Amino acid sequence: MSGDRSHSDVHAVVLAAGIGRRLQPLTDETPKTLLDVNGRPILGHILDALADAGYERVTVVTGFEADQVRAFCESYDDLAFEFIHSDSFRETNNSYSLWLARERLREGFTLVNSDTLFPIGCLDRLREHDGSALVVDASKELDEEEMMVRIEDGRVVAIGKDLERGDGEYIGLCKFESEDAPALVRHLDELVEQGRTDEWYEAAFDRLVPDQRVGIVEVRNDWIEIDDREDLRASKRLWGEA
Repeated sequence: MSGDRSHSDVHAVVLAAGIGRRLQPLTDETPKTLLDVNGRPILGHILDALADAGYERVTVVTGFEADQVRAFCESYDDLAFEFIHSDSFRETNNSYSLWLARERLREGFTLVNSDTLFPIGCLDRLREHDGSALVVDASKELDEEEMMVRIEDGRVVAIGKDLERGDGEYIGLCKFESEDAPALVRHLDELVEQGRTDEWYEAAFDRLVPDQRVGIVEVRNDWIEIDDREDLRASKRLWGEA
């Protein structure tokens, strides 16, 4: 690791606790992140991208079928893993998963949703961006299913699925530098203290952005969040499977 690289450039957090109910019965006994896309599990594509981009450490938050996720990760020699398990994965959302990793966040980190496939160029440009940033698709037509982002002067000013309007969709990939991460942890703490463990972690982002500058990096190539069978079929087309 060179002296000018921040923790967010070498440490990634992958949230992989969910059940993937919309993909059942494929996910009855297999976590969604280990479903096959073009001969590799979704998680394999993500870890390949992180390793190729020069990341060194990955914190993985597990839940459903944690042993399968852990065994797959430990097949990688190029990445050092730490695992945090959520016993409450059936009752909580990803804000709680991220909160469980709070002690690993404060020095800066890159965050990846374990059901999202993205071009490796996103990681390169995210690391090149000065300061904290979300990767955003500013070209997509938005509906109520999307995690909308409102942007002013190159910074995020609001994020959520209930915004009246959005300027883009957050794709599930971002980084927070050491100057912003502790404030994010405080907002995650507040959600848990208020019993709001069923929230998306973007609720903490939305609380953060009025006071901390969070920029954007636009995705320039195909990406996909895999929620259901249609998404899974589309991912196989996008990632080259006949």
